[in-house]
Amino acid sequence: MRYFLIFLFSLAFACNTKNFNTAYQDYYKNQQIYIKALLNNNKKEEIKSLKELIKCGEYLHFNVNDYKNKLNHLLPHKKIIKHRSKYINILSYKPLQIKNVTSYTIFNIKTKRLYKKVIDLKYAITPKPYISKIINKNIKLKIAQFRKNIVRIVYYSNKPINLNIKKIDNKLIISLPQTKYKNILNKPQKHYVTIFKRRKIIVIDPGHGGKDSGGIGIGGREEKVAVLQIAKYLKYYLQKEGYIVYLTRSSDIYRTLPWRTHFANEKHADLFISIHCNISPHHIKYPHGIETYYLSPARSQRAIRIARIENKSIKNLNYLDQNVILGFLNKNRIIASNKFAINVQSSILKELRKYYKNVVDGGVRPAPFYVLVGTQMPAILIETGFLTNPMEAKRLFNPTYQKRLAIGIAKGVQTYFRLNP
Repeated sequence: MRYFLIFLFSLAFACNTKNFNTAYQDYYKNQQIYIKALLNNNKKEEIKSLKELIKCGEYLHFNVNDYKNKLNHLLPHKKIIKHRSKYINILSYKPLQIKNVTSYTIFNIKTKRLYKKVIDLKYAITPKPYISKIINKNIKLKIAQFRKNIVRIVYYSNKPINLNIKKIDNKLIISLPQTKYKNILNKPQKHYVTIFKRRKIIVIDPGHGGKDSGGIGIGGREEKVAVLQIAKYLKYYLQKEGYIVYLTRSSDIYRTLPWRTHFANEKHADLFISIHCNISPHHIKYPHGIETYYLSPARSQRAIRIARIENKSIKNLNYLDQNVILGFLNKNRIIASNKFAINVQSSILKELRKYYKNVVDGGVRPAPFYVLVGTQMPAILIETGFLTNPMEAKRLFNPTYQKRLAIGIAKGVQTYFRLNP
């Protein structure tokens, strides 16, 4: 009778844990199947029956340790991968961006006075043994080598901390949730995928840099400093909306105008945005206004003057040569750039006028900027204000104003893509 029962069942019974009786019956059945699998040297069936025995046994509070040990020996073991620790590369702190991250864990620590949000980077080494930064008035950040192959990141606050954490390839991005600028752009990211078959690529060009300071304004303010910070804010807001964004420079380095154009073409950018600050001739006492230019033969003396200032780093290329080049341009691209310029100019004005008075519309204008000549995509150049105007110069170096200006540009990008999908 015993052997008859053994061969009566050929497949493992899925353990039914609805109640004690069904679990007990399935436990008994799987015991018999397990014995049959042993006699027939059927490892596959042996593994299946052991899994169900453990499931039923744990529900019935039986001691199934022997079954677990047996199953552990039968299951194929994964090879132990030895990880080599890598030096991490901290790209920025607001938001915190770290390159060469393999894996990480997150947990909270609560003390009497402090909340701590802890992120441990595994198989990682920090070049600097200890880093401490004040993120804002409520939150402090510390980074240190916690163990031989673990870098510990800790955010300290007197309130519970929420972080937005995402990992793209080997880069970890940690940011604080935005409250003031939440849902800042016209279209939420969830609708973004329905419009485009692929993620759009945008190249942002902070003008000048390095040995080329650009315009010098009131109090010795340098154009290259303001435009870089605006470009970084713009990159952050566009990335939040799902765009792929590149900067032609992310630090105070010199790039030639042809290099910037080539970079945008190499990245197969869908849009090119060059950011600048304006300066005025000495005879104009109070210059003001935000202007957006698109590539086309200039039609006004003002556009010609500004183009000459921005093109001065190009030698052996006079105004006539530039217009000859412009004659070969694709008309469709000039039209697209004009539309893009109108959308961006309108969005900047609308955004800034919510918070500031005397935001002057300098208009959308055609001009032969060399940095736009070789681009193979719609391209614009924004003169964000005058460094020779006391009010505008002060605003252009104010972080809050820079952020709101960047938000306005980002909204213009969204509007352009929505109207020209």
